[in-house]
Amino acid sequence: MQLKKIFFLLFYSFILIACVPKINKIDSIDESKISDELKSLDIRDNKNELNIKWWEYFQDEQLNTIINKALEESASLKSIEQRYDKAKSLIKSIESENLPNISFDSNITRERFSANHIFPAPLGGGTFTAYHLATTLDYKFDFWDERKSKIKSAINRAIAQKAFIEESKLNLSLGITQLYLSWNFNEKKIAELEKIVNILNNEFEIIKQRYESGLIDEITLNNKKAQIFQMKYNIYSLVEIIKAEKASICILGGFLPSYAESMSKPNISNINLPLPKDIHLNLLSNRADVIIQKYIVRSNEQNINVAVSKFYPNIDLSGLLGFTSFDSSEFLAKSSSVPSLGIAVDLPIFDWGKREANLDDKVIDYNSSIYEYNDIVLKAVNQVVGVLKKIDYKNLQLDMHEKELKTKEANEHISNKRFSIGLSDKVPYLDSQIDTLLNHISGFELEKSHCDLELELIKALGGGFKEENIKND
Repeated sequence: MQLKKIFFLLFYSFILIACVPKINKIDSIDESKISDELKSLDIRDNKNELNIKWWEYFQDEQLNTIINKALEESASLKSIEQRYDKAKSLIKSIESENLPNISFDSNITRERFSANHIFPAPLGGGTFTAYHLATTLDYKFDFWDERKSKIKSAINRAIAQKAFIEESKLNLSLGITQLYLSWNFNEKKIAELEKIVNILNNEFEIIKQRYESGLIDEITLNNKKAQIFQMKYNIYSLVEIIKAEKASICILGGFLPSYAESMSKPNISNINLPLPKDIHLNLLSNRADVIIQKYIVRSNEQNINVAVSKFYPNIDLSGLLGFTSFDSSEFLAKSSSVPSLGIAVDLPIFDWGKREANLDDKVIDYNSSIYEYNDIVLKAVNQVVGVLKKIDYKNLQLDMHEKELKTKEANEHISNKRFSIGLSDKVPYLDSQIDTLLNHISGFELEKSHCDLELELIKALGGGFKEENIKND
């Protein structure tokens, strides 16, 4: 008879199930269109993929050491990793709800019962010791996959957090490399400027002799002095810039300021990074920022499923097995046992729109994350295309500069020949040397901007990141 009542209760509960409102979810961008956009790009290199340790292409051991040390010891990265550990703990917490909750309770109570209350003698007016021992079980069924959806949502959030760690690592390594490359080119500029200062000093001695002989006025002499001072000031400025760059490397890497003193001059052997051949393949799965948003979308989608499950009834099962007795000798006897079993059906029928509002909130979060995903994807594609076009233009500038440099070197050779055969004095030849060295310095500026674009492209391509790596982890 009791079982029949339970079945009737369940039957009427399912009849009273509220209708789930219509869910209006928007669609994400068509990824095949992204691939088509990138297929037309002209990539001349033939490397198949970008190494996750792309900075090793520069072939500088000190740079490798700095970046590896930063990735291992950076406090900011460790803080982000703690958030990832917290996300994993949340998964374990939700997964634990899939198993029954079993608890144990025991107590001994010494109590006097009032003689003027509801208890008759000998209980009323007497003092007794109550012994209690019980094990309770509580389990909530998951017919509509509420907990399963919560677990999937938490897993997707954890994957997004893992991708955020990889994006932070990429930004850290890019920041350090950009500073290191700038330091490298500034050292080269200083070397050229020091050569120019030496040449200017030679010119100054020649001009000074002419001035003392009365062949020229003091203005020419002073102009040459000013030129020397300007070059020395440029050297001083670059030295200060290098100090700031080394300090910035320490800040980014999470090193003490004294670490800058142990750094030697950069020794970069290669400044041309190879580009992946088929960048249109799996571009979106190779960008951590895209993957972050992708799994946020998936997490929000599971949250919608959790909100939908609230519209359906659920069953809670509870049970107790224990013993209660005033007599310690009869404590574990069958007559002292207090077993119980309970089934509860939960279905809020009238909640004045609370569940519907909760569902609307989750749908809004999902649609918002889709818009953000589409925006990130479009920015990613435009970033790749834009950087490649800038690199093509920069390559053209470098080619024109190379031709200009050859012309300057030819002029230097001609001036040297004229000086050697006595057709002109030494000053024009020295001026042509300075002109060539200044052209070298402008070439370093072009090379630096080209390297900056290469680093920008590395970021646009994801820096060797792969989605499957974090999923497997």
